[in-house]
Amino acid sequence: MKKKNEFDYYAQFEKAAALAENAVKELKKYIEEFNSESAEAEKNKIHEIENQADGILHETKTYLLKDFLPPIDREDIVAISHRIDDLVDAIDEIVINIDIFVITEIKQNMKAGITLLERCVELVHQLVVVMKNLKASEDIKAKVVEVNQIEEQADKLYENSVRELYKTETDAIQLIKYSNMYTGIENCFDACENIAECVEEVLLKNA
Repeated sequence: MKKKNEFDYYAQFEKAAALAENAVKELKKYIEEFNSESAEAEKNKIHEIENQADGILHETKTYLLKDFLPPIDREDIVAISHRIDDLVDAIDEIVINIDIFVITEIKQNMKAGITLLERCVELVHQLVVVMKNLKASEDIKAKVVEVNQIEEQADKLYENSVRELYKTETDAIQLIKYSNMYTGIENCFDACENIAECVEEVLLKNA
């Protein structure tokens, strides 16, 4: 039974994952309604979400320093907290790169990647929510598998997108710009997979 004033690490995970989901929804909206003139405002909006995620990470680590008996291993709490923060950072970086690379066109493969990413981040949020009940191991395992399957789809999309880019783009600068954009999107999927792996490790330790 949780004590009245006990710090709720699982709630912290959930809040951070919810911010990641909010960030990717804002990113998808921006991509679908792309307007280079609104890039600065959108960058600031998602960066504010990223700042909130940093605050949750800091709060969690600060409390963990003085917590005598956390519910799971300290290194697992730190790992999951950092991995979720890494995901928000990676989403934030996509919008930053759209700005600094002066992207004027959102390619269809970028849209497809962001749509797939939205589903992946939603699953990560769901996974973090169910992990507070480690007895629900089958549900946790199923969501880990789903995240891994989406990450595999994302790998194929990334490979096809870069291959198509190198086949069709003759401008070296545009090649560099969009290659970096595709890599940035792929980094988000890797971040999702890292979270799923951390949760799976916690499940195995506490089974």
